Amino acid sequence: MSRIVILAEQSLRPHVPKTAIGVLRYRTDEVVAVVDSSRAGEDAGEALELDFGRRIPVVANIGEALQWQPDTALVGVAPAGDGLDPLWRSCVRDAVEAGLDVVSGLHHMLSEDEELGALAKLRGVTLHDVRKAPATGRIAGYERHRPGSRVVLTVGTDGFAGKMTTSLELHAETRRRGLDSSFLATGQTGIMISGDGLPADHIISDFLPGLVERHVLDHAARHDWVFVEGQGSLNHPAYSAVTLGLLHGALPDAMILCHQSGATSVNGIPHCPLPSLTDAVRMNETAANWLHPRGTSKVVGIALATWRLTEAEARQAVRDAESETGLPATDPWRLGVGPLVDALSAVPPAA
Repeated sequence: MSRIVILAEQSLRPHVPKTAIGVLRYRTDEVVAVVDSSRAGEDAGEALELDFGRRIPVVANIGEALQWQPDTALVGVAPAGDGLDPLWRSCVRDAVEAGLDVVSGLHHMLSEDEELGALAKLRGVTLHDVRKAPATGRIAGYERHRPGSRVVLTVGTDGFAGKMTTSLELHAETRRRGLDSSFLATGQTGIMISGDGLPADHIISDFLPGLVERHVLDHAARHDWVFVEGQGSLNHPAYSAVTLGLLHGALPDAMILCHQSGATSVNGIPHCPLPSLTDAVRMNETAANWLHPRGTSKVVGIALATWRLTEAEARQAVRDAESETGLPATDPWRLGVGPLVDALSAVPPAA
């Protein structure tokens, strides 16, 4: 991708299109326009209440976006369910008919869709499904990481807690400090940002720890720091399995716990209460150390998503988290991840 138009029809509202927001934050220079007919004429940053450092126009349709000469249309949403509703089928069809490659993180595989696949072939464009599972699996072999390397996994109290953002900000901060680090994406948005990774939620459960292990070993062989993007949470009734697969595949030397400030229940399941931060720390450390070779994997910091709070409330939430857990806390996007990197630097590397 070099010139991206993001498809966000009827979705361009603060904190709603997670994929669009992630790509806009971390691949800002490549995004030329966003499609949402309900916000046409606005600036994407203003519509999302975020500052991307430059104006990114919102247009009504693909036709209007073509004036900026995009080469790729990126589907900016990733709903939980399968299938392709008529609205998004129409959006993708318009992009293909305009001669654009399409990058999608939907559960529905566009490249396997009979209608869209035929149209893409006719127009000579490619449909990229970043959630497509690897062609071959791998059973975990419980292999040790390269001595001297450190593997860090972001874990959370919910599926929507800032694990990708925290991982990317940690990766960026360590590199700013002159350290050798890499980012291993495990979800559709992270893969779109980094250009590589594993779609953890589309891998057969028997193979997930093994494929994560293989990728972590590869990253750790080449880098001193490996930041693995977490998924779901151990306490999530739908996504706990993928979280455990990542924990046991990555065998992290340290973890950062991510939490959305103010949340009291699992997103979308009000009768499923969240654990306290202290309980969440204990839960993840216990599960990680069932297999960690040294039994020393620890949560060393708290990353809070405070977008629902004022600046003063956010700083108070950070102080409260530190008081409750005894660990350094911050909002990675709002306040930076310096305290977390300081804490991680004290973690012994693999031996």
